[in-house]
Amino acid sequence: MATTTEYRLLDLHCDTVTRCLGEGWDLDHPNLHLSLSRRPQTIRLCQAAAIFMPDRFRGREAQTYFTRACQLYREECARKRESLASLQDAASIPGQLETTPAAFFLTVEGGSALGGDLAWVDKLWNLGVRMMTLTWNGANELAGGVGSGGGFTPFGRQAVARMEELGMAVDVSHLSDEGFWQLCDFATAPFCASHSNARALCGHRRNLTDEMIREIIRRKGVVGINYCRSFLTPEGREANIDAVVRHIHHFLDLGGQNAVALGSDFDGADLPDDLQGIQDLEHLIEALEKSGLSDEIIRNILFENAWNYLIGLKKTGEGIS
Repeated sequence: MATTTEYRLLDLHCDTVTRCLGEGWDLDHPNLHLSLSRRPQTIRLCQAAAIFMPDRFRGREAQTYFTRACQLYREECARKRESLASLQDAASIPGQLETTPAAFFLTVEGGSALGGDLAWVDKLWNLGVRMMTLTWNGANELAGGVGSGGGFTPFGRQAVARMEELGMAVDVSHLSDEGFWQLCDFATAPFCASHSNARALCGHRRNLTDEMIREIIRRKGVVGINYCRSFLTPEGREANIDAVVRHIHHFLDLGGQNAVALGSDFDGADLPDDLQGIQDLEHLIEALEKSGLSDEIIRNILFENAWNYLIGLKKTGEGIS
């Protein structure tokens, strides 16, 4: 791989903000997978920065937790503003990466952040949230997760409808299988799976079946490939960068050349030894190149597919902003 080549990456999921909140760290801390101090000079990164909602929080307690984490996110972005942009408009991502080496946009992992209050969908939007993973593993006020099973509640259907009206991305990673297929019955906009892999290659419940993958492709959604060891190979055995590449090729074989993207799960997962953080992304790109993919397909995977999805989400014809 030519070291002078610059690559734009758009990653659909990390838990770095939550890790910083729990550990009392900042975004430069060397123990972070996404430590900005270790960013290779060849990588210009736009990162979906998720606020992860633990299943122990519901109602007002969940709203309070979200607010604390959101405040930390805003403080860290302000502190790093010379080298890190905080974005609310997907259309501005390419131009921003011309002038700033890293940019974040805010997302939420777990619709429990709403506290069961529909007005909070607008509150999150106004705070900059541009994607929401509907559940974590347990059931919440919206729907059942992969650990609990169960479908959508009436409130969950209302929340999805309002997200679609705003242009907030609906994310099905962690959603139960029942919930996935129910969503297909009433969703009116493309949805995504920000950090999920192929169940055909690794039978973990968090991964997507081929039928689910084809449905997301048909609806012009995207799926971010997750680097978590146990989502790459059974029980995480021999999980490495090559396993990440195999999952990407599986999506491509299903027709996902415009749908497969990156969803690292940095700072929220046990990662392969050869993909321990932002410093190893060059090795992933090199593995994609060596796997026989064209430059165009690689650009799609690294950036274009996720970006095209985000700018395709409409709010009265104005895009994501």
